[in-house]
Amino acid sequence: MNKKIALTAALVLLPLAAIAQTKTGDDKAVRHITGRTLDADLNKGMTADAFFSQIIITQAPAYRVINTTRDKPGEAEIHDGMTDHIFVQEGEATFVTGGTIAGSKVTAPGEHRGASIAGGTSRPMRPGDYFLIPAGTAHQMLLTPGKRIKFIAFKTKK
Repeated sequence: MNKKIALTAALVLLPLAAIAQTKTGDDKAVRHITGRTLDADLNKGMTADAFFSQIIITQAPAYRVINTTRDKPGEAEIHDGMTDHIFVQEGEATFVTGGTIAGSKVTAPGEHRGASIAGGTSRPMRPGDYFLIPAGTAHQMLLTPGKRIKFIAFKTKK
């Protein structure tokens, strides 16, 4: 049943998100991916109908490292079992955290999404900023039309 839910969610979200390239490998070996390569891969994924482009740089059962570019607001979301660590590289957005997700729906096991957050706290996101979002905390990135943000997210199991 969980596989059906995940497949359905992927098929629904696929036109909205572009995962430019997955770069995984042996975490016991040194790996180097140039900034030029990361930027080129992210730019390939930014199509007019996508609200973000991302590269999964590496992942293992306990963590995932993702580089993302976004030029449209995201849905409100909660990850029950993952803590997010977000490092802003470029651009600006408003980050809403806490509160409750209006119209929350389970989109995958341990994942909840909805249109907006009620009762959250808004903070500006700027280059160099770091955000810790504990597992179970509602969060949403809001962008002004015409703006873009690029960030690295480290997702760790709680």
